[in-house]
Amino acid sequence: MPERETLFLTLDEARDAIARDFFQYPEQLKLLASLVQLVFGDDAYLIQEPNRRFVWLKSSRLKKPMLLPVDQLGEFILKQLDRNLPLPEQMARICTRVFQTPVTPARSKNDQSLPGLRIQTGMDDFICFQCGRCCRNLAYKDGCTVSDYRHWIELGRTDILAWVGTVKQGGEVTACRIWMVPGTNRYADSCPWLKRGDNPNRYICTIHDVRPTICRQYPGTRKHARMTGCPGV
Repeated sequence: MPERETLFLTLDEARDAIARDFFQYPEQLKLLASLVQLVFGDDAYLIQEPNRRFVWLKSSRLKKPMLLPVDQLGEFILKQLDRNLPLPEQMARICTRVFQTPVTPARSKNDQSLPGLRIQTGMDDFICFQCGRCCRNLAYKDGCTVSDYRHWIELGRTDILAWVGTVKQGGEVTACRIWMVPGTNRYADSCPWLKRGDNPNRYICTIHDVRPTICRQYPGTRKHARMTGCPGV
């Protein structure tokens, strides 16, 4: 049986990944409610205000019940994690719910003294349908890395570089933007490297082997695929 694709994160990295999840997918009240007892204790619970986007959070760990706007509940949970970062076993339970995939306590392969978490990405058997939705609908304009830019320079891919906008400081490229219409400061209406395949419902990336990091990493996890509308399985 093939080995599952996993990621190792330190506890601090896991906390940062949780923060990115909360901010990337803001409408997750059901998930946030399920985390309350894991973060604030077994006696913690939420009460949602009728017809209002506010919740009461009650716990013996809090000096008094907290009335919070729904869109600030995730931030309040993150502040609690900052004040009292859970042990690996508890953090694994929290991350299992947040990332919707099995997470277990682990040690770094490079440093066995470093505690952290092993996260199954669920991507080892992922199948892309080549629908092109990620290329056509998702925000990727600031996802090009300086490493991508330097790689294209090394390959002599002036055709790709012509569509890359750069930000420089002290003569050095510090940030990149894609895809910019050559000779302008305007974003292209669509990815210039995406072409329709023989099947009208399929798309082909014409720079697939050297595509930007953000494209290579998408969707990253099964949850990210679901939350961004990817129909792959």
